[in-house]
Amino acid sequence: MIRRLTPMLTGLAFALVLSGLIPQAQAEESRLVRLSYYGYLGTLQVGQIDLMIEMAPGPRPAKDYDITASVTLSPVYAKMVAFQWQGQARGGATSRSVRPSTYQSQMDLMGTHETMALAYHPNGEVDIHSEPPTVEARVAREQNLGLSTMDPLSAAVAIVDTVLRTGGCDISLPIFDGARRYDLDFVSIGPDVIEKTLFSTYQGQALHCAATAKLIAGFQSNAVSSSFYPSKTDLWLGQAVKDVPLLPVRVLAQSQMGLMRVELVQATTVASATP
Repeated sequence: MIRRLTPMLTGLAFALVLSGLIPQAQAEESRLVRLSYYGYLGTLQVGQIDLMIEMAPGPRPAKDYDITASVTLSPVYAKMVAFQWQGQARGGATSRSVRPSTYQSQMDLMGTHETMALAYHPNGEVDIHSEPPTVEARVAREQNLGLSTMDPLSAAVAIVDTVLRTGGCDISLPIFDGARRYDLDFVSIGPDVIEKTLFSTYQGQALHCAATAKLIAGFQSNAVSSSFYPSKTDLWLGQAVKDVPLLPVRVLAQSQMGLMRVELVQATTVASATP
């Protein structure tokens, strides 16, 4: 179950940076934003998501980005299952979107260690390398699933860039993580008000966005047919940190396993990303 849950947890982690991390246009130095979220399944805390995002200064912060993310299980679940996931993406912006250059991820699960590395070429081709070699990576190479796609973390930057340029999150993104190929279609729902709950720390005005997923390849057929993966994700973005206009404060997704909830629990900024 943990192996199946990993794409959803990491997917929620990627969704957490959607549209929110926009440094001030007047800043002269790049900025680091550190975020921590708790993930819940129903009312049970199942994991923690930690993100660190560095973007370039000026009106187009996505022109040079570096994102790292980690997903760990809550202490109760960690006693039963040894699990950790980490990922990093780097890239820059084109005239209308973003272009990743590299993506790396690693997962430790019950004594096994797996890594995935993607390298992007200007013509849209993607080099795929997994260690140890996996059937999923081989099939992805044979079917050229990575062509003209971006990794999930770079997709988050693409949403950041879209909000910055257009004021909304309306965009469709082709995503490939080394094994799974899917599209995410985002739409702006509109302004909303977040009420504080037992799970959350934020309350106030927020922008409501929604994403629907089209699963294309690399997913287990029984998981798809049983609605194991959420078909829709709702997220709310609010001004929870000074000088960062919007950042994700809540993410909700319904699947066969129940309601998945991700709530912001800590956010800090560092004015300069340079030592």
